Amino acid sequence: MRRITIFFILLLAGVMSGFAQQRTIEGLVLDEQSKPMAYANIFIKGSTAGTSSDANGHFNFTSNQKGDLVLCVLMLGYAEYTIILPEKRPATSLSIKMKLDNVALDDVVITAGNFQLKGNSQWGGMSPVDIVTTAGSSGDLYRSLQTLPGVQMVGESGKLYVRGGDSDEAQTYIDDMHVLSPYTTSGENEPVRGRYSPFMFEGINFSTGGYSSEYAQGLSSVLPLTTKDRSPITKIGINPSLVGLGGGGTKAFAKSSLSLDLDYKNLGPYHSVIPDRIDWLNPYQKFSGGSQLRFNPNENTVYKTYIGYDRTTLTQRLPSLEDHTTRDFDLKEDNFYLNSTAQKTTDSGYKLFAGGAFSFRNQHIDDALIFGDSYRDKEWEVHLKTKMTKRFTNFLKLNIGAENFFRHDRTSYADTTSNQSGIINHTISALFATASLNLTGNLNAELSSRGEYTSINSSWNYAPRVALVYNLNGIHFSGIVGKYTQLPENKYLQLNKRLLPENCIHYIGGAYYEKKDKVYRIEAYYKKYSDLARQESNVLTSDGYGYSKGMDVFFNDRTFLKNVEYMLDYSFNLSKRKYQEYTELTVPQFSTKHNATFSLKYTIPSLKSIWGITNRFASGRPYHDPAKEGIMNSTTGCYNSLDMSLTYLASKRVIVYASATNLLGRQNVYNYTYAKDTSSPGGYRVTPVIPTSDHSFYIGVFITLSGKTAYDVSNF
Repeated sequence: MRRITIFFILLLAGVMSGFAQQRTIEGLVLDEQSKPMAYANIFIKGSTAGTSSDANGHFNFTSNQKGDLVLCVLMLGYAEYTIILPEKRPATSLSIKMKLDNVALDDVVITAGNFQLKGNSQWGGMSPVDIVTTAGSSGDLYRSLQTLPGVQMVGESGKLYVRGGDSDEAQTYIDDMHVLSPYTTSGENEPVRGRYSPFMFEGINFSTGGYSSEYAQGLSSVLPLTTKDRSPITKIGINPSLVGLGGGGTKAFAKSSLSLDLDYKNLGPYHSVIPDRIDWLNPYQKFSGGSQLRFNPNENTVYKTYIGYDRTTLTQRLPSLEDHTTRDFDLKEDNFYLNSTAQKTTDSGYKLFAGGAFSFRNQHIDDALIFGDSYRDKEWEVHLKTKMTKRFTNFLKLNIGAENFFRHDRTSYADTTSNQSGIINHTISALFATASLNLTGNLNAELSSRGEYTSINSSWNYAPRVALVYNLNGIHFSGIVGKYTQLPENKYLQLNKRLLPENCIHYIGGAYYEKKDKVYRIEAYYKKYSDLARQESNVLTSDGYGYSKGMDVFFNDRTFLKNVEYMLDYSFNLSKRKYQEYTELTVPQFSTKHNATFSLKYTIPSLKSIWGITNRFASGRPYHDPAKEGIMNSTTGCYNSLDMSLTYLASKRVIVYASATNLLGRQNVYNYTYAKDTSSPGGYRVTPVIPTSDHSFYIGVFITLSGKTAYDVSNF
């Protein structure tokens, strides 16, 4: 009996000891307006203990872990919240207020008011998740950006056309290093896609003009993308969808992390269910892989290296423009990108940066223009850059740097009657400097300049820039005057290596006001082009010129109704140029005078879902009708597309995303092509350039296989 009594005493002591070690953690998760946040991920770092907040923001769970605990709270679109819970507090009741991190695309906040003055046309930071889930974007970065003011709708391209500039005038940077080829190649009249997963980036900024002189070779806009400096969480996820399978993950170490992202897309199964107007012999296929290594030896030093590769293939049967025969457009393309940067902040406050990037693209097309022809293009670029930033006083902050571009491009074209080839090798060397001045409490200025030397024509070009922001009772008035330069397209440089760099001067003025989650913005601009490449009678010169002027209006409201957010923007543009093959001053074919977008997002916490609607409108685009006199003498009908998306949180680890475009089934016409045909009325055969499909559908599932949070499936 005594032994039994001792046994139960010891058992009870063990049970009581277990209860003594158990800690109850409860609390409430709130947003910046002190409203409850449902379905936030809450967990103890280094353990399996965790839960999610309920519909009223409350949470409650227990932990058996000894010692001080690190509580982590994660929520879509908000900065990570961490707090240390001392061991001496066994029961903890918390009130946690989350802060916005990167602003969602549907919640765009203009950042001109932050006085950093990286161009008063910088429309703000965007969350990678909301880019993926924007209605009509199908998960593509560049399609999402087309909902922002200043971007013109060129549906058959998919590239960025900003404020009357063509797509070659918009440059992309990753961690301040240039990307030579940011788009994949697609079939005829098929919009391209961005090469890089939005999940790779922590910050996605977009400037439609007046940007810093640090960025090169862009006459209209720049898109700087920033990867994460640190990724402390280990996790793995996959993304099956209607068009392929992707996935990846991150392995976190004490002072470093390694991320991997793999993706395979094949439109064959999709087109077997939802056919389009293309006669596919081999459907569009793309395999891509990317990896990034981050190393943080201390808090003030960051080393990052990214490497990516993708291969694209497709074959489609197309009609010839000159006769009634067909050709089999066969594309094979390989693209490689390597980016390595080092950043260090010294004890004296100097921020030092050095980076290098290598881009390579190899394109092979058979039946490119006519049956039996062949086109080859091998292009590479090396970009080296170093800069130093230092705030010397409250009045002055200085940023200076130097960079070099080494470029090579070789093309060849052969058909049954001719064989043509071209090659260029050249360098661009540049120095840049920016001084940020706090003139008064309400007035800030930025003075910058860039000097470039191009070896291909042995010329120097200088690009000064002045920016001002004045705060009057909460309204920020801004103005920028700046010059920007860019070399002509390679196809023109191969024919005439003495062409001058093209120039564009930006004049921008605007006002910005934000109050109680409402943002108002209006901006007017005038762009003056000079020294543009122009071809007339097979003679190439640099005497092209033109202008682009207009206005952008932006309004964003996040408090209109509970759980409802909407964005409205309108852009007016009038652009004319005499350049390339245009023999007179005329409106470019890609230009649209009116563009408008309305986006709405409705969150239903009880259904764990977010509904999105985007309606895009653009006025008609000019085109050349040979039956009429003049260039670009006719206009297409208006463009309109109503798109919808649904994001559903099936569980803590599973998100389902679905989207559909052009719900109203409107037949949008982008352009018309004309070919001589004596059997057709008027002697021409007319072919409308229309989308390959009037509708598109996308369903994707984002599954987290390990770790504590969903959303960041590829975890870069």
